[in-house]
Amino acid sequence: MASTGRNDPCPCGSGRKFKQCCLRERDAEDAARIRLRTAEGLLIPALFAYAAAEFGPEFVEHAWEEFFLWEDVPEEIESSREFGTTFDPFFVFSFVPDPADDLPDGWPTEPLALHFLHHEVESCPDEQRAFIEQACRSPASFFVIEAAAPGRTIDLRDILTGRRFQVLEQSASRTLQIGDLTFTRVVTVGGASIMIGASPWILPPSWHVPIIDRREELRPRGLLTRADLADYDIEIREWYRDIVEAILHPRLPTLQNTDGDPIELTTLTYALSVPEGDAIDRLRALATLRGELHINDEPDEEGVSAVTLTWLKAGNRAHKGWDNTTLGTLRIGGSRLVVSVNSARRRLRIEKEIGKRLGPGATLVDVIITDLARELEARRTARAAAGPSNAEPDPQDEPRAPELEALEAQLAERQWLSWIDTKVPALGNRTPRQAAKTPRGRERLEALLTDLARSVGRRPASAPNVAELRRRLGLA
Repeated sequence: MASTGRNDPCPCGSGRKFKQCCLRERDAEDAARIRLRTAEGLLIPALFAYAAAEFGPEFVEHAWEEFFLWEDVPEEIESSREFGTTFDPFFVFSFVPDPADDLPDGWPTEPLALHFLHHEVESCPDEQRAFIEQACRSPASFFVIEAAAPGRTIDLRDILTGRRFQVLEQSASRTLQIGDLTFTRVVTVGGASIMIGASPWILPPSWHVPIIDRREELRPRGLLTRADLADYDIEIREWYRDIVEAILHPRLPTLQNTDGDPIELTTLTYALSVPEGDAIDRLRALATLRGELHINDEPDEEGVSAVTLTWLKAGNRAHKGWDNTTLGTLRIGGSRLVVSVNSARRRLRIEKEIGKRLGPGATLVDVIITDLARELEARRTARAAAGPSNAEPDPQDEPRAPELEALEAQLAERQWLSWIDTKVPALGNRTPRQAAKTPRGRERLEALLTDLARSVGRRPASAPNVAELRRRLGLA
């Protein structure tokens, strides 16, 4: 992007020339950012060198193990993505060896930077002294991005304390999006703030509500203080390590059917000793809803004539706005009945129904249960091994009829509008409408809506209209 010339119109839209409007403010920002980054760039390498010379490599290794909470500690420090980022300010501004450990004599009993300032430096430039003092008072925390001016600034809110900052930041302000999370420290000196030691991974918005949950475990009725951040340093780093582990080694989501039951694809095969017509008559009630029979007569895969009954019930216990729910299918052909359901609850229920309606006329001869999570993991592994050039086209990418897209959009809109009055676990089992009435509820709701907006899939017709949801909830 071309920079704004002195005589160009000011980007703020005032209509004045840049030099007569915002240039002076930009120059002041640049000067403050350079001043703080220079202090950081001089101090951190110097303090690493001081630690190695004064206390030996064991001191750095001790801090490295504690930073990773003594579990799954990377063996190669300098090849880790945390080295040069998150670890550095922890080491120089926070780490204090535990006096309960059997430590070598002379190791510092305060953060390395303060030890250096108090014991090794008779005179120190005011800027560097102020930077050290403020950095040692600025524990790491989780922040959400609220706004960004690319190449200039980022507006952050500390999720744990509620404090807001505008930090001077060139590179990250071009990559971070509103709603993204980061684990970092904010150091403020002379009225200007920068981030130091930001996580090398951008934390997705889906972690916002879980972080609120963790915060409320520590302080159920309020926000944490900056002193709390230091007191709960180990707990906070545990949360961070959990999130990084989930980012690096994602697990498949818990798969559920429309009733909220765990997915368990099951096929039940019965041998029938009653005529096909009798079996259909006895089972027809399962496929009848509001006087309408849901039945199809068509050949199966082998060309044999078969009748399929769609097993239905009125309403849905998880989606209050739904008129009905499909529970499974019952396919009758000749002397065989094949039932397909997608949960253990529905399997047990249909077994009772068939026993009650057909009795000894139906004998269960085969049960096939498919572990869908394992199947999906196997397919994901196979696609990764095949590479993009050999990957088969995804059926979801194929164009579909406009009528089908319109129907999907209509059903999705109905589902999402009913969501407004559905109890949501992430909102403390309150409905979005109820959550919107309190500050704490709105914080969770805003985080949830941001995640919804970010997670729009490749089927835009089924995606939530977050702007409309916000309007109806009074958040627009």
